[in-house]
Amino acid sequence: MNAYELSKLLVDEYSAKILTYAKNRPRSVQDMCRQLNIPTTLGYRRVNILVSQGLLSCEGKALTRAGKWTRLYLSQVRRAFIFFDGGRVRLRCELNTGQIKSSEDWVASASVF
Repeated sequence: MNAYELSKLLVDEYSAKILTYAKNRPRSVQDMCRQLNIPTTLGYRRVNILVSQGLLSCEGKALTRAGKWTRLYLSQVRRAFIFFDGGRVRLRCELNTGQIKSSEDWVASASVF
């Protein structure tokens, strides 16, 4: 993803809720969807995207009351910065591991404005 797409992902209402809710302890998608009032299908989609971008990680599994295994996810984002620099959108994420991820630059085309 480029900086523009990542910034949209981070400020998306559901992504922001998921990353915030799973900040301090691992949560299942079902728990996140129930507590945050997110449609289940949308919750799974957002979790998969956040995992693919390294912003959320699978921290293990837990047994549900129904006797099924479910994955638990933990937010990896400590801080995120979105800023404009010389006509470019830039994104910088500080992860819980101390790693800093910077996105590639995105230059807006004239058709965006």
